Amino acid sequence: MIKKQAKNFLKRKIKTAIILVLKPLIVPIIIISIIFLLVCYITDILYLGDKHKDKVDMKEEVKYYYADEEYTEEDSKTFFESVADFLDSIFGVEIIGNADWPVVGKGKGDITSYYGYRKAPTSGASTYHSGIDIAAPEGTKLVAILDGKVTRTSWGGAGGYTITIESGEYSFSYCHSDPNFIVKVGDEVKKGQVIGKVGPKNVYGVPGNPYKDAQGNPTNGATTGCHCHFTVKKNGETIDPLSILK
Repeated sequence: MIKKQAKNFLKRKIKTAIILVLKPLIVPIIIISIIFLLVCYITDILYLGDKHKDKVDMKEEVKYYYADEEYTEEDSKTFFESVADFLDSIFGVEIIGNADWPVVGKGKGDITSYYGYRKAPTSGASTYHSGIDIAAPEGTKLVAILDGKVTRTSWGGAGGYTITIESGEYSFSYCHSDPNFIVKVGDEVKKGQVIGKVGPKNVYGVPGNPYKDAQGNPTNGATTGCHCHFTVKKNGETIDPLSILK
């Protein structure tokens, strides 16, 4: 009886130990399995390994793909991008490579208003521009240009809905963004990480919003259209963003 109890106790201990070891590995195993199945689907690896009457040589099969160009370089790129998107959807983080500009797909040629003195484009806008305006359609992705910490995701008056990231002596603000924030205050973000999107011109439900368009509709801060107002501060003082952007 004692031996049986000891045996059952040992079994329970072993079972518990196995669960503790495997528990943190469950998610990686699932992800690796899904990726493996996707690769198998693309390359027919499972078919090649199957024991059927028409045996196929792996090298010959690979030559077939290359010779007939069944899968082009573009197909491969699309496949791996889809895998990356899948992983992004699991972990909730999307990283854009070579992100040296705050708005994805945009550059210096898309600047509609530079840093410094200017004529105010609309009521409520300052005549001294604290940043640069980058024209972009609603929904265009915004990225962190350096590793940092999110310190603001809220309504910012003339800046509309604003995301601010602090990184050492610098802080970066993305104004007129989408109110459906991707990040939250306190989040640590990496360079190239998607932190939000360019917001709509008109927003509703903001108490006391004084900013309106020509038709009297409330706007996303002092703005005449969809864009990202990007401000950079160094030790609390605004500087020209172009002095640090590539």
